[in-house]
This record gives sequence, C-alpha cells and structure tokens, in this order.
Amino acid sequence: MKQLFLIIAILLLQGCNKPEGENIMEVADEETFEELLSIPITEQPPPQPPSLISGTEQLSKKTIKTGGINFQSQDIVEDYQTIRKLLPRYDAYIEHENQSKTKEKISYQLTIRVPSTVYDSLFVTFSTIGHRLENKYSSIEDVTENYYDLNTRIKNNKLLEKRYLKILESATEIKDILEIENKLNEVRTDVENLQGQFNYLSKQVSLSTISLSFYEELPYVYDASQRGGFLEKVFSALNNGWQGFLNFIIGLITFWPFLILLIVLGYFVRKLRSQKN
Repeated sequence: MKQLFLIIAILLLQGCNKPEGENIMEVADEETFEELLSIPITEQPPPQPPSLISGTEQLSKKTIKTGGINFQSQDIVEDYQTIRKLLPRYDAYIEHENQSKTKEKISYQLTIRVPSTVYDSLFVTFSTIGHRLENKYSSIEDVTENYYDLNTRIKNNKLLEKRYLKILESATEIKDILEIENKLNEVRTDVENLQGQFNYLSKQVSLSTISLSFYEELPYVYDASQRGGFLEKVFSALNNGWQGFLNFIIGLITFWPFLILLIVLGYFVRKLRSQKN
C-alpha cells in the first residue's frame, strides 16, 4: 500500500508541471488514494462556469425557439401542398403529421422542425398562408447556462475517468482495484446520462419547432339516406307497435305468480259472496 501511495504522489507531482487548464480535475498533493475514493462522484470538484472555459470555444448564446400558427383555409389541399413545397427551401421537415375529417370540416396538425437560423423567415412565411389567421405565437428560451454547464460537466467527468484509469494501472490489491472499477462505472454512467441530455438540448437549440394547425369548413350536404319515405315510416311504426306488444306479454309472464294469486283470491271472494246470498 505504501508503494501505491508513492506512485500516486509521483503522478500528482507530474500533473502539477502541466500547463494551466490541461488538467482541471487535479487534486492537491496531500490528497491520499483513500480520500479520493471516499469522495462521492456528485461531490467531486465542481465544473467551472462558462466564463472559465479555456481554449478557442466561443460562448455564443444558446436559445430554443418555438412557435405556432392556426389559420382557416379555403382550399386545404392547396395550402398543404404549399407548405410541403416551402420546406426544402428552408431545409425543414415534418416531424409529426395528423389529419382528421368530420362532416363539418377537415383539418391538419403539423409539427415542423427547421434550423434555428432560418426559423424567423419560415415563421413569417407560414403566417401569410391561408384564408384567415386565427392565432400565432412565438417564444425564445435562453438555455446558454444549462448548455455550457452540461458540456463542462461531461468534460470534467471524462477527465475524472482518465484519472481513475491511471490510478487503476498502478493498483495492486484486489480491494483497491474493485473500488476503482466501481468508481469508474459511476463516472461512465454519469457521462452517458449527461451526454444524452446534452445531445437532446443541442438538437433543440439547432432545430426550432413550428406547430401548424389549419382547417377547412365543409359545405352542408343533405343526406337523403338518413330520411325514409312514408311507407318506410309506416312499417317502422307497425314494427315498433308489435315489439311493444311482445314486451307487454313478456311483462305479464314475468308476473305470473301474482296473476295466479289474484285469480285464487277472486275465486274465494266470489264463493264467500255466494254463500251469504
């Protein structure tokens, strides 16, 4: 174990000679191997804020743009084709599409993804389509801090992973090896989770979302099949009457015990009256 401490101390001293910013996750020389492993992953040296990120990376503002437009159409097929023809010009595409139709109207709901650099132009163009604009909205969410925070945390965790791998190369005892591998698994899991969040956020930043909802009112059409003629109504009334009569008979049969009781009671009442007379 003493040899392991000596190797770690040498590695840490070598790290101190590296240029500033090359190893932002180095710890103090006096930090021991046990102290390093005892620190939970979530309590490792915190990521640097965006203002301290080194290198040539520019801290550009990161935003998520979303908007929606609702309008009435006079020719929904033509408007739909117009929208489809516009998309290639802006390098946009339909992510979700839904069409519905009733007796009163036919409608479309489209979710458009478009590069954020041309979002405003396409949004204005969509606003001019259709017969009557009913509603439109647009919003911008600033995610700059979250974007660079995720990016920095990923870098720091990857540096921490390299750090554990270097220590693992020098470990000799099974206990130390297992403990380091456990820390490595935690770090790699965190990197995967953070990378997934960063990839999703990056897509939201690079591709804006426009929700389109438009409809066309359909003219009223008289449906003669829903209305029968005089004879059909007569036969329908006869059938309903017959069905009612059958239901009445079934009802009487259901109460047959009470009918028998009434007949018996009537018989005895008539017999008593005849005896009095």
